[in-house]
Amino acid sequence: MNQPMPPQGSGPYPPPGQHPPQGSGQVMPNGRPRPGAAPQGTAAGSPQFQQAPQHVDYGLPKLYDTSVHPVSTLTRQRYAPHGIQQPQQAQPQSAWATQTRRIEQVSQQKTPVPVSTIVAWVLAGVLGLILAVTLLIGFASFVMAGQSNPVLWPVYAAIAFVSLLVIIGIIVLADRWDPQPLPLLLIAVFWGAAIAASAAYILNTALIIFIYSMTGSEGAADFLVSAAVAPIVEETSKGLGLVVLLLVARKAFNGPLDGLVYGALIGGGFAFVENIGYYLNLVDAGGTITDSIMIITIRGVIGIFGHAIYTSLTGVIMGLVVRKWGTIPALVAFLVATWPGIALHALWNGGSSLMMGAMGLTGLIIMLILEMFESALWLCLIGYLVFDESRLTRIRLGDYANQGWLTHEEVDMLATWKGRREGRRWARAIGAPQVMRRFIRESADLASNRQRLLADGANPKAVAEERRLLDRLTANRQELLAFAR
Repeated sequence: MNQPMPPQGSGPYPPPGQHPPQGSGQVMPNGRPRPGAAPQGTAAGSPQFQQAPQHVDYGLPKLYDTSVHPVSTLTRQRYAPHGIQQPQQAQPQSAWATQTRRIEQVSQQKTPVPVSTIVAWVLAGVLGLILAVTLLIGFASFVMAGQSNPVLWPVYAAIAFVSLLVIIGIIVLADRWDPQPLPLLLIAVFWGAAIAASAAYILNTALIIFIYSMTGSEGAADFLVSAAVAPIVEETSKGLGLVVLLLVARKAFNGPLDGLVYGALIGGGFAFVENIGYYLNLVDAGGTITDSIMIITIRGVIGIFGHAIYTSLTGVIMGLVVRKWGTIPALVAFLVATWPGIALHALWNGGSSLMMGAMGLTGLIIMLILEMFESALWLCLIGYLVFDESRLTRIRLGDYANQGWLTHEEVDMLATWKGRREGRRWARAIGAPQVMRRFIRESADLASNRQRLLADGANPKAVAEERRLLDRLTANRQELLAFAR
């Protein structure tokens, strides 16, 4: 029976207990052998016999066990269990000279810009233009009304923008493990601020008018729309942005953390525009400076994460489904994924009105405390999902290590926070920080692509992408070794 061999050009696996000699870039700062280092007592480039990689059980979490066939008949019919292609077996030869020509070809190969990337940038530009027009119309309407100083509009817009920046900052930190493409992040913010906010404003206003015409009570119309209608309208309009992102960029929507990132940015963009409206409406109604400070504190400080939380829950649910079952089930799951966010949204809108009506300021304080507790839980959820993402990356890269494409030491370096820090530090010491960053980024892409293969099946595009990323992995390793020599 043929044993799986290490990839050509990836170097041999050192025998247990042996370590590379110190110096000349042979070890990383923590004493671990650098990627592909030659065993002790063997000069780099001298003939070496490759050995079969040691199998390591990376402990696939039960929640994401996609190693079995899907249960759905429709999915089973199109599903093809995708095994990892083993590297070609090579005759005994120089460890890093076997694929020099191939490595040079891969390194010099120019990857064309994917069509999906072009579409994403175009869509981001269109949505950004729509947002700019929307804000200009809002400013012009405020000035033409002539009820307040026009300077107040940009002032309150800036205050609302600060809240948006806080949300963006938290999401950028959460997205550090496998950063999402910039155009997709822009699409998320612009969708929430332009499309979702505009659609919700039009529908909510129309429904208020309709309910008022039926009941003759302005208070009843406002309460019903706020507590029952607005949560459904707003969470659906925001959630459709997640559907668009899933269709436009499936490669970048691979799990619950991705869904949370996109959902939170959509919610943050929506809250940005909505907060401007709330602040200015209070001014038009004759509110004092104290009133303005209070509403800014409630909406822009204590309740800053409200919309981000609601929509991110939709994204988390869709991300869980897309990771385990693939694209189509995730699109279907959208029909129910919005309801947790709708429930929390309705609880906040309706509960605030009822508690203030029954208990006055005390009721409002109770609702604000609950909102702060909700925000704390959301931040804890972010921390868990970041940990979960890194764990799954390690598991998926472990699949390749067990077939010989990576060493298990490289998995530790590429798929743990500590390993990445050590790898970057070592790369800086040998003058190759950019190569290491690319090595880390493309290895994360490889792990994500592996998960898509398991969830969606072995479609030709995903298999071709896997082959390309494996070539890039080998080329990155070879380039690092060139710096280390």
